[in-house]
Amino acid sequence: MTESRELTQPRTTWEYCLSAADELACIRSWPDTGQQRQVVVVLAAVLAGGADAAGLTGARIADLPMDGIGGALDLLQVAKRLAVRAVQPPPGLGAQECAELLEADHESYAEIQALAEDVLRRHLDAAPPGAVPTVRECAREAAGTRTMRRVAQALGIDDED
Repeated sequence: MTESRELTQPRTTWEYCLSAADELACIRSWPDTGQQRQVVVVLAAVLAGGADAAGLTGARIADLPMDGIGGALDLLQVAKRLAVRAVQPPPGLGAQECAELLEADHESYAEIQALAEDVLRRHLDAAPPGAVPTVRECAREAAGTRTMRRVAQALGIDDED
């Protein structure tokens, strides 16, 4: 999703969720952009579910905690495919990925969910001990990671270096 999106301000809660999920996913490298897109949509669906349950709309979805009861990781583990089933994204903003995820067999979906969990765990592992960061804090950190990765690529430095 990162490569194809235009740099526009999100207008709806779903767009905020999608944007935040895209930023969160920047914490790791993605050799398969199809998987990246699916992970972003799963994360966005989880954020949308958590935001709805907490009464958060628009930019306030960034106040959702990453862990704990009602946090993003908890919801991802509990809701599984239900989070994706509950969202109704407009065409071009994750609708195709949602349809693919809902049609995927158990094993394929479990692989995407595991990648989404890995993204959230990386953020939680990077947080100070005992801290429960919000989506905003983690997305901000991931955006910095993306910038550094682009600098490294521009300099011809491999991710392995």
